[in-house]
Amino acid sequence: LVVTLDPAQPTSLPRCRFLGSAKSIQPLQNLLDEKADQWDPEVGVVENLSSLLDLELPGKPDSDGSAVSIECGVCYCYDMEGQIPEISCNNETCRQLFHVECLVEWFRGLPNVRQSFGTVFGECPYCSKSMHVQAVL
Repeated sequence: LVVTLDPAQPTSLPRCRFLGSAKSIQPLQNLLDEKADQWDPEVGVVENLSSLLDLELPGKPDSDGSAVSIECGVCYCYDMEGQIPEISCNNETCRQLFHVECLVEWFRGLPNVRQSFGTVFGECPYCSKSMHVQAVL
């Protein structure tokens, strides 16, 4: 989720861009569109988005790396059409998991992405460490 606040109206509904596969983000976009009129400028952005999207947004990871999520770090789902997150960041303090399809889509959205013989190279969405994944053709 990429949230862009309007500096002139920081308490207003921000522009939100969901990242992940179209199938996983469409329900979230629909929910946000349906509930946009319920935005409360007296409440913080995280609380508002959590309420509108009916989910708990992730916080900062623990610095010791002890709180590793088992959900995909891009779509925030564990089971996606029978696939579970199987790619892990190599950074010892991150270790975030990703679905192959989600990570490939994330990498392809980066300006500095490289691809060679079916392998896509990019950076971890959480810690920016270099990663690579075999693209599903």
